[in-house]
Amino acid sequence: MPKLTINEKICTHCGLCAKGCPYGIISLPDGAVPCYIAGGSDRCILCGHCEALCPTGAIVVNDPRLDPTTYESGLADIEPERLGRYLRMRRSIRRYREESIDKAVVGDLMDIVRFAPTGGNRQPVRWLIIHDTQELRRLTAMVVDWMRSISGSDSPFAARFNLPVMIGGWEEGRDYICWNAPHLVIAYAREDIPVARTDAVIALTHLDIAAPSFGLGTCWGGIFQHAVNSWEPLRGALNLPPEHVSIHCLVLGYPAISYQRPPKRNPASIVWR
Repeated sequence: MPKLTINEKICTHCGLCAKGCPYGIISLPDGAVPCYIAGGSDRCILCGHCEALCPTGAIVVNDPRLDPTTYESGLADIEPERLGRYLRMRRSIRRYREESIDKAVVGDLMDIVRFAPTGGNRQPVRWLIIHDTQELRRLTAMVVDWMRSISGSDSPFAARFNLPVMIGGWEEGRDYICWNAPHLVIAYAREDIPVARTDAVIALTHLDIAAPSFGLGTCWGGIFQHAVNSWEPLRGALNLPPEHVSIHCLVLGYPAISYQRPPKRNPASIVWR
């Protein structure tokens, strides 16, 4: 099957597909429909720019992994002021209701997240979603075990984190690691893909930004990820595929508190040249 199918009947020969191709591998011969240049098919990364740009929908990217979802032009329009208010109100949530999120809701959220950009359209990010709250508590307890193992040592993490408070809090029923959130979303990827770490953080940021539109809250799981990097028993418990590594994670749940206004922040530090 060719990578691209072009409907000659509705192609207007506008040339937008050729202009928008990141690799310049689409040609528009005089009086003919667009086509790959010599060797272009082998260089095509199925990024879909040509399909997305076509005003008549004459181009279809052929990949069985891709869904056929279409959108009306203009639906992505949003005023800067409205978007600015939304982004400024985004907060890290550290108080959650005990209510679990339906898997269908999480699925709808992840359906947005999968459109996050990736280097060279490699789409290397994979997801482990700890939906079972008791399983998350078990994994969090393993983070506390890691803390106990380095408490009082010369580990840089022992100096960085207030381990007695975190360990003592856990023993008294307070969770300073995952904040008693019901779920955890872990982004992982093959360890031999150089851009995967950046791609995963971008994807998690999309999740972080999109979650409030579903009425959900998030918080970056930095301590959890430090423990994954440092504690083999926890890495084993995640049971990721061989040659894959956890990159970062977010806790996820319904907020138990509601913020009324954004906090004050420093002005942007900008160097103009």
